[in-house]
Amino acid sequence: MKVGILGNGQLGQMLEASIPDLKDIDVSLYDLRAHSEEALAEFIASVDILSYETENIPAHIVTLLEPHADKLYPGLNALKVFQNRLLEKNALRNAGIATAEFRAVNSLEDVHTAVRELGLPIVMKTTTEGYDGKGQYVLRSPEDAEPAWNTIGNRELIAEAFVPFERETSVIASRDRAGNIVVFPMTENVHHEGILRYSLYPAPALSEEKAEQAERYIRQLADSLDYVGTITLELFETADGLVGNEVAPRVHNSGHWSIEGTEASQFRNHMLAITGKNLGATEPKFASVAMLNVIGEETPAEKAEDIDNAFRHSYGKEARPARKLGHVTVVGDDDAHRDATINELTDLMPAGIWPPKH
Repeated sequence: MKVGILGNGQLGQMLEASIPDLKDIDVSLYDLRAHSEEALAEFIASVDILSYETENIPAHIVTLLEPHADKLYPGLNALKVFQNRLLEKNALRNAGIATAEFRAVNSLEDVHTAVRELGLPIVMKTTTEGYDGKGQYVLRSPEDAEPAWNTIGNRELIAEAFVPFERETSVIASRDRAGNIVVFPMTENVHHEGILRYSLYPAPALSEEKAEQAERYIRQLADSLDYVGTITLELFETADGLVGNEVAPRVHNSGHWSIEGTEASQFRNHMLAITGKNLGATEPKFASVAMLNVIGEETPAEKAEDIDNAFRHSYGKEARPARKLGHVTVVGDDDAHRDATINELTDLMPAGIWPPKH
């Protein structure tokens, strides 16, 4: 069976690397940044199954995928929904998942309307593209409306009411063609300057009630879309429960810990799901695990190579500020064991974000 992945970045590479033992599956990665329509057509024709490493696929390529929808996983509907934050918010609500109040914004007048109706602060985002904090603007006063529109406007935007959250979390699941779902344990995610810096399993002091709510939410979401593959739901934890933030129709940075940390990783289960094979177990192999992103400079990550319970992953990218160059996974017999190792690797993180504040 030939599987084609649209995208050859680190996610595509980790998808390919997740199934070395499955000799009946041949994986090819396609570089979306350097292609022609003819080359893409040849690639699509050469594979039995198509998938993608990111939802940020240009519209003209999505159009080319439409005749081949029967071999695309996750499907075209999921791809189109989660390419657009307005469609995404509506999909969350249709699946019974709480979200922030939101409004569509297509003009400066719409920005002023959103400020009046949603109150302040509000977060304004581009509806398409945008990641790691890009394409966003926080309005804290009515005077911010015009600068916000001038900075990221002149295109379709979404304005979201600010959610007073206690922390950010995520839950990841994989769903196969028959509708079977396995759910990975939740993580706490800590961001800095709009970029995920680290994820922790177990999420500290997570109540059983909220863990069950997260699992219920992601099952409802995946089932509502007849989703096939790995899917990620980012959640705000609030005093009143969990609030859906964003969805990634793919493997996700906050799940990289699963490569070493669970029986079957998010990458492996995605590949198993889309090829019609049985999903692997998501039980943790260690009591405590952390994933630390390597941002902008790889040198601090080299220390991990001399630590027995740390695993370094380099993406082979050219260093530049704010770029994800790799990650380090730290495993432990308990939180104290894990955290002692993280303390040795704090050069990977900006000052003040470790340890997490609760």
